[in-house]
Amino acid sequence: METGLDKEKLLHYKALVLKHLGEPSKLRLVVVCGLVLLSMAGAYVPLSGRITERRARLAEKKRRLDAIREVEALRSEVNSFRGRIPKGADTNNWVRYVLGGLREARVKLRDMASKPPYRVGCYRTVTLSVEVEGTYEELKQFMEWLEQSDRLLRVDSARLEKQSDCLVMRVVLLGLAHKNGKPT
Repeated sequence: METGLDKEKLLHYKALVLKHLGEPSKLRLVVVCGLVLLSMAGAYVPLSGRITERRARLAEKKRRLDAIREVEALRSEVNSFRGRIPKGADTNNWVRYVLGGLREARVKLRDMASKPPYRVGCYRTVTLSVEVEGTYEELKQFMEWLEQSDRLLRVDSARLEKQSDCLVMRVVLLGLAHKNGKPT
């Protein structure tokens, strides 16, 4: 098996080592350096395991802190619109609310239907399909009333249709209410 080194070179290196390490001061220096390196390696190996473990725990705690901050941000966001979700509102309450807006805008109700409520997180939605007729200004006023509503609702779809004597608008509204009529 060949190592790629000549015998002459090996003998030359061996002679150099014996020449330099033959002096006691140089030998002491090499031994001290070797001991320092050995002690550093002896201290580093156990500490590197601890460092790795601590870094993993620190990363986990940072993820937890980020999750806590995200939850706090979501809570403050919920608190900002909590007042816009009526307490104890059900489908009938939402119907009365929309009818009040229709009266305010002076539009004529042609048809109103509701779908069964469904859950959205800790809330439930009320879906109303409303068909109204009136002039452009009256329908515009109704849409503005919806947009500026003090309740949290969304116009899911709106469709205008021109009849012979008026405009007919079909609107699907989604409103939020607390589950079981109780705030969370």
